[in-house]
Amino acid sequence: MQMERRTAEEPTTALSDSSTSASPVPNLLLSGDGVSLEYYDVGPRDGQVVLCLHGLLDSCYHWGEQNAIGPLVASGFRVVAASCRGHGGSSKHYDPDMYGDKLIDDQLRLLDELQIDKAHLVGYSMGAETAIAMTVRHPGRVLSLCVCCSGWTETTKPYEAAIFYLKGLKMFWYPCCCPCVCLLAMRCLGSAAPVMDVGAGIALTRGMKSLVPVPEDDVRAIEVPVCGIAAERDPERISLERMEGVVKNYTLTILPKAGHEDAPKHPLYRETIVKHLLKVRDGT
Repeated sequence: MQMERRTAEEPTTALSDSSTSASPVPNLLLSGDGVSLEYYDVGPRDGQVVLCLHGLLDSCYHWGEQNAIGPLVASGFRVVAASCRGHGGSSKHYDPDMYGDKLIDDQLRLLDELQIDKAHLVGYSMGAETAIAMTVRHPGRVLSLCVCCSGWTETTKPYEAAIFYLKGLKMFWYPCCCPCVCLLAMRCLGSAAPVMDVGAGIALTRGMKSLVPVPEDDVRAIEVPVCGIAAERDPERISLERMEGVVKNYTLTILPKAGHEDAPKHPLYRETIVKHLLKVRDGT
């Protein structure tokens, strides 16, 4: 079993800030059940594909604003990132049954539409949990896995807490009808989403019980290289530490003095992602 843990200190690699580091204009895809998804598809057509999954109440803009797209493209990767249903410019739904497993189905449809057989998965927060579920259910589609600021979550309690918060925000949102207040609140949470729908967020959060938690036997069966990135001050750190000794080929990096929301802005966040992908691609 190969397992490694390190605490990141200083960036050791200069990563290029190419023109693709800013969010490109997304495309639209109509999925099989009539849901439209906005997504990016940037980088060399012959490069290995990195499929990026964002967190709750965020969007595909996360990867551009956190400057992850530019360094990945500069390293020769093709980057695909969609706004999950209920987020960003993708379709909004208010039935929990429209989420859960369908979040994975959408990613598979997107890969199929782009004629991509396999991809590296990179997920942040909710996207990390979705990526783990996708890896154990469809291992033949995954080259490697990188989970950031969440991992093998033991219970759905974080989502139950999120529902409580969202209900409170909904009570405030509808009486005041002030988009500026809502967008400001989401910016404070670190969201890059241009559109936020509280009702859709509640429905999605309730639907996550079909993806979380993943059984231990399934986690132990993961064969691809896995990179974990945890923020030192993040309560979700424990879900990444739980993977040590369970996932066969696992490395864990701790971002010092970082929390859940500000971890993506840490310079070592993107560097660790790129290093992991280069190591897997180049077999080093």
